Amino acid sequence: MSLGIKLKELRKEQGLSQGDLGKIAGIHQKLLSKYELERIMPTADTLKKISQALHVSADYLIFENVPKEGKIELKDLELFTMFKEAENLEQEERETIKKVIDAMIVKNKVEKVVRPELQEPWSNRMRKTLAKLREGAKGHSEKEIEQIVDEAVKAVRREEKHKKKAA
Repeated sequence: MSLGIKLKELRKEQGLSQGDLGKIAGIHQKLLSKYELERIMPTADTLKKISQALHVSADYLIFENVPKEGKIELKDLELFTMFKEAENLEQEERETIKKVIDAMIVKNKVEKVVRPELQEPWSNRMRKTLAKLREGAKGHSEKEIEQIVDEAVKAVRREEKHKKKAA
């Protein structure tokens, strides 16, 4: 999509006339008309004013495939490299990757809603688990309950140790 089309669409989305946008950005209405019709190109300074007035990045106005907020930054370099490689795959394979990522994101969101206790400190979760064990273990001695808990803690620690070695 060209700069002129983006300007016009953004302006209309925000319910602004060319005059309104001109006042907000400090640019003459006739110039905005020429930018939208692509008769002339705005200077860098003018582009900055327009992007600020429309609450989008200047990169969005100039380049294709840039989100309105600006450039995309990934902190995970390995993930970034994988995405760059994935761009070279066939469309069907890229769609599959998108579906897998979407599924993981949905799964994560559902887990946060369904199991918010995972956000609690481990010690709090353990106390709740112990309370449930005691409630369900009526008729068992305290020593039996402690033995079961000790075995469970050892199993969790073994699993964590195994995960660390695998990583």
